[in-house]
Amino acid sequence: MNRLRLVGLSHRTAPVEWRERLAVPDSRVPEFLADLRLKAGAGEAVVLSTCNRVELYAVTPSDNDCECLLRKGLLDLHGDVALDTCLYARDDHDAVRHLFRVAAGLDSLVVGEAEILGQVKRSYDLARQSETTGKLTNVLFQRALFVGKTVRSETKIAEGPTSVPSLAVSLATRIFGNLAECRALVVGAGPMAELAARALKSQKVPHLAIANRTLENAVAMAQRVGAHPTPFDALARELVLADIVICSTGALDFIFRRDVVAAALDERRGRPLFFIDIAVPRDVDPAVDELENVYLYNIDDLEGLVNETRVRREAEIVQADRLVDQKALEFAAWFDAWRRGTRAALRHGHESLAVEAEPG
Repeated sequence: MNRLRLVGLSHRTAPVEWRERLAVPDSRVPEFLADLRLKAGAGEAVVLSTCNRVELYAVTPSDNDCECLLRKGLLDLHGDVALDTCLYARDDHDAVRHLFRVAAGLDSLVVGEAEILGQVKRSYDLARQSETTGKLTNVLFQRALFVGKTVRSETKIAEGPTSVPSLAVSLATRIFGNLAECRALVVGAGPMAELAARALKSQKVPHLAIANRTLENAVAMAQRVGAHPTPFDALARELVLADIVICSTGALDFIFRRDVVAAALDERRGRPLFFIDIAVPRDVDPAVDELENVYLYNIDDLEGLVNETRVRREAEIVQADRLVDQKALEFAAWFDAWRRGTRAALRHGHESLAVEAEPG
């Protein structure tokens, strides 16, 4: 009899410097999942890799060695034995409920964030394209997307600042007060970078530059948000001008190293420079924080603001948790039928769930 297994780590169990070591970029997903199926005997597999978590969902035989093989599959990415202490495991119904909570934004660093729903869908789509999904993971992930949308429509969990980029800009506002006299630089042109840029514009930042390795993407995003694009090889010049730098790229190595930032400081004449690095893997070398008049914050440093938003939405979180529990219970009958291989129950359950579970 097969089982659903989850092995992963998140912001709850590991700091950013450990999470980045296990991050799986989109380009590596097909190879990683194919290797996992071969070595761990996973009939189906989906990997969810975001700035706050790396989680592996797999359908495996029931023997106990499978969890060890899945753990090894993750640690073989860039990890070592020490990282194993940060990994958690869930099986069957517990794994289902966990995924539903993730899709609903209840397990996010910023509770209620909308970005996680798109990230879950992207992970599922990549697994389908890699041909590593099957009957269980197809229905499970479609259902998770439905649950995530339902929680957002039936509760107020998504009200207020609910994204990491919006909290990053809130942090900048606390540091500078009025941002109307600040120059800002956003490095990256993906969804998170664009959210950061829009949040900065909402605070009336008059000078906002967008940099990306692919200049065309920077130009397109700058046009959408009302900023100006800058070539990636002009970052040194932008460091001289900027007050705030928000980084959110998919780079696998540091973009801003200590020597590059130190060189820019010579021309800044003592003006402070604030980096807010929300990328995982990180874009800014931690050694940058040692420089005089340079202040570096990473995604884990937003914890204080996160706690404030959580307290304000405590009642909505309770309601959302109850709704997730209800949806997980509804899914349990189909899941148990899948485990037993009861064809009539599976067919009936799939039809009733599929009506609601359209991924959109």
